[in-house]
Amino acid sequence: MMEFTYKHAPLEQGHIRLLRLEWPCSEKLQPDHPAPDGSIAATLTHHDLSGPPPPYTALSYTWGDEKERLHPPQTLNIVSPDSTPETFPIHQSNLYAFLRQARPDLVPSHNGATSRRAANVGYIWIDAICINQADEETAKKEKTAQLKIMSQIYASASRIIIWLGPVKEHKLTLDAPFPENLWPAYPTGHAMDTYQRVAVAWANSQLPDISPTSLLKIVNQVDCACLEAVTRLSYWKRSWIYQEASTPNVPREFWLGGHALWFEALEVANRVFHSHMLELGLNKIPSPSPLNVDIAYLQELTLLRQHGKGGLSLLDLMVKTNSLNARWPVDKVYAMMNIARDIYGEKDGDILNSVRVDYELPTEDVYMDVASLIIETTKELDVLLFCSVGQYKGLKSWVPNFYRFVYSVPYRTREVYDAGGGKSSGKKPRFSLNKVAQTLSVWGVKVDMVVGIYPSMRRPLQWGDYTSKTEFWQPIFGPWIRSLARFVFPQPDGDVVEEAYVGGGTLSEAVDSAMSWGMAPGYGTLKRDVDVPHWPLLEQAQASASEREPEEISVERQGFQDFLMQTSAMAFFRTSRGYLGVADEKMAAGDVVVVVPGLAVPLVLRAIPSYEAGGSADGARWRLVGPCYAKGIMDGEWLGKREEQEFILI
Repeated sequence: MMEFTYKHAPLEQGHIRLLRLEWPCSEKLQPDHPAPDGSIAATLTHHDLSGPPPPYTALSYTWGDEKERLHPPQTLNIVSPDSTPETFPIHQSNLYAFLRQARPDLVPSHNGATSRRAANVGYIWIDAICINQADEETAKKEKTAQLKIMSQIYASASRIIIWLGPVKEHKLTLDAPFPENLWPAYPTGHAMDTYQRVAVAWANSQLPDISPTSLLKIVNQVDCACLEAVTRLSYWKRSWIYQEASTPNVPREFWLGGHALWFEALEVANRVFHSHMLELGLNKIPSPSPLNVDIAYLQELTLLRQHGKGGLSLLDLMVKTNSLNARWPVDKVYAMMNIARDIYGEKDGDILNSVRVDYELPTEDVYMDVASLIIETTKELDVLLFCSVGQYKGLKSWVPNFYRFVYSVPYRTREVYDAGGGKSSGKKPRFSLNKVAQTLSVWGVKVDMVVGIYPSMRRPLQWGDYTSKTEFWQPIFGPWIRSLARFVFPQPDGDVVEEAYVGGGTLSEAVDSAMSWGMAPGYGTLKRDVDVPHWPLLEQAQASASEREPEEISVERQGFQDFLMQTSAMAFFRTSRGYLGVADEKMAAGDVVVVVPGLAVPLVLRAIPSYEAGGSADGARWRLVGPCYAKGIMDGEWLGKREEQEFILI
């Protein structure tokens, strides 16, 4: 096995390294890139970022996971100033594919002259090579220092290459019936050609209107399938790409193998696809979708960063990017901080400096700093809507797991509910943050105590293919909902009859609302208490009580998809007064439902016994279980009914 000899020389503060590809020559004196043995030659030089450095390209790409690593690694021959080559390992297959695709900017000729190639890169900044990635202490300090100026590195570049990966050929038969198994296939350059074709048509005013025929003249089903395959590439699932690819005022190019296209062209084509959604059949399932929501969001962030006047809160930014992946949990935060600073502008961006890039800090400390920052700057408690008693145990109960949020529905529905009276009476949350004790005190109204629990249908991360596989969910849902019917109507003897609900209406109406979080069908709409799907639990309970076989409720009926996405991972609960609702699957009898003035959605809290860590003899310490929904307490009904009391969350 080759011994790699290159060692990064220390960087001065504010300096960066830049890579420049070279043309080695084969035995026949022909320029080879890469060399016949697969190696690549380059120089690596230091430059003052404020110097300024020579014009350079910054690369935005994904490292890939362990399965995509090269074994053994490929070799980068870095030529030192004295012309001595030193070897450097390239472990990432995706990066090596880019280096093979890229070209040195000067091509030697036989007479000593030089000529330019089109696909050149010149000086280029690549994090895996230009930042010392070793494990020793010096390298860790360098990495921290470089990450602090990451936004400046991309903003100072003359262009940014967004590397989507190498082209993998797939034979396309335009005349054949469209096969469903084509959708996940890797795209070819055909996808980039389609983007360009649509962008050119738009620029030439060939698509002025949304009509049944305009776009379909130039885009067919195979085009849509290739474009959907682009949306499935791993590049879009990496946290850091949002900071890199949304850099304003720097030319950006998308590269897919040997195909290159300006960012603006893809963004225009993507907007065209969005405008023609019905025409392309994107409202039908299954149907290949060329729409790329990541490109649209990158453009939104680019404009927000360019103007620097706010418009997106740090919490909203964390919500929108929460599904992305990161090598280290803290990167889910660090990758967003420079974006947030740009959005807030120079004046207000300084408030974000309390969250500093430091890989020596424990993850739970970083997440607590972010939660504290959000609470202190917004003077709101919406961040609590992402907290779960079942999340990572090292976190305080009032600090969300920013790596992967458990909930999204409560935060989204804060726009339509008003349990704390913030909309109707302008109430604001009362709270105090003790950073030394790491506690958050909130004032709220205790509504009732939980006395009965019915478990959730699925675990929070158990999804399966919920769009098509009825056979997966039917055996789970059928027994679950029959048992839920007995929980809601617990009458083992005699007739099972409809009951009045403590919050108004009937018990059946309450459970219908709970199963849909009170919203009408359609995850894209925010309509409450209108056409809420009815679930025949009463009929199920009546059939069981009379020892008849209850009719099976199909998962294909209206409302199941909404239930699956919104509340199926939550537990049903009943309080001592008769309120029925849904909350965290880890809730327990004895938990209390609390309405916090100014917070749109109620919370479930758990008293910490004095014998547990963090508990106190007076029972004044609480753990946040999570947000909840219960019909009859979502519109400020409990405000003023009782005195507010302090709940100290640990």
